[in-house]
Amino acid sequence: MAEEERMITIIAEIKQDIEELVSRNTVVISNTNQALESVEEDIRAIPEYINTLKKNLENLKQVNAELEQKIIQTTQAIETVSAESEINESKKRELDETETEKRNKKQNLETSISNQQNEKNRLEQELEHLSSSAKNKEEAYNHLEVKSKQDLEEMEQKIHETQATLAKAKEDNKLIVYLMDAGLLDVPEAEIVAIVASHPDGLKLDEIKGKVSMALVRVQPVLNNLLEKVLEYDSYSDSYRILETLRKEFH
Repeated sequence: MAEEERMITIIAEIKQDIEELVSRNTVVISNTNQALESVEEDIRAIPEYINTLKKNLENLKQVNAELEQKIIQTTQAIETVSAESEINESKKRELDETETEKRNKKQNLETSISNQQNEKNRLEQELEHLSSSAKNKEEAYNHLEVKSKQDLEEMEQKIHETQATLAKAKEDNKLIVYLMDAGLLDVPEAEIVAIVASHPDGLKLDEIKGKVSMALVRVQPVLNNLLEKVLEYDSYSDSYRILETLRKEFH
């Protein structure tokens, strides 16, 4: 009797485990696919963004070169103006103003170059950060891919093991499994059928009550529901037994 009860409990737990495993497997696969797609999109976008930064840096270098050339030209112009001021004293004031303007322009150009250099440094730092981020995402992607494969393999293995255990449990308890699969038994009924089936000579009501785990007030109604369907009552011995037709079929 104890063995039959244990097998019934195992069958119920195994069915629930299979349903949970299948549900978890589906969720893990879906979440994994979404995570992999998101990482792949990020990784694909990074090279294009890096190329854009490189082009911007090249443009900044060209602008810096042009600005440096303008400074050289401005310096030469200042030197020329200074020379001319010595030659023509009458134009000294005008030349001084021109020189001041040129110096201001030179200062503005130098400020522009400094700003451009700062922007270049910032872009180089961002490029370095993105390169590091791309490497980290690629490593995370590879780790996630390996971990996902391992999780899927473990789930598949557990499903196979659970299905094998369920198959063995069904083989060892053909009568109970047959009746439950046919919709002829619920769990409380299966418990009583298992108890009675383990005693071929039959059990009296008090004996059955002493072995069940359900509330005792439920035993008689459950027995009444099983009569003529799975059980038969022998008034001579005042005991319950499995129907003779079922005993012959499963023994």
